[in-house]
Amino acid sequence: MDGPFCLPRSGSGTEHLSCGAQCSCGITGAPFEFHHPGCDRARVPYIDHDTLALVEGAVESLVWSRGSGHGDAGAALSCLASIIAQAQSQLPDAVAAAREHDYTWEEIAERLASTPLSTRRRYSAYARWRVGAK
Repeated sequence: MDGPFCLPRSGSGTEHLSCGAQCSCGITGAPFEFHHPGCDRARVPYIDHDTLALVEGAVESLVWSRGSGHGDAGAALSCLASIIAQAQSQLPDAVAAAREHDYTWEEIAERLASTPLSTRRRYSAYARWRVGAK
């Protein structure tokens, strides 16, 4: 959903993500809306001000912990790339865990803002291997 909470994005492959929450009860995710018990506001990926604040805080924290100072744009780039790489490296295990918890490829694809076919192609071999490795 596009609206007042939508943030500008670059051409980095995130153009298909929604702006703001889309939950199972149909509420938009505007501040101070009350959701029904059991709503799944993490059903689909989206970007909002909470996500932005979390990422900015993580980058700033990592910049400081690696010994650089506030405002060092190069350090911020390196740390952001580190966070992205770490998150991407955790996706195969998260997908395999979802499959083990009986999520369908369609449900997983929705949560990854992808298609079922590309999701299955990318992760099915690892998910099968992980089940066999246990």
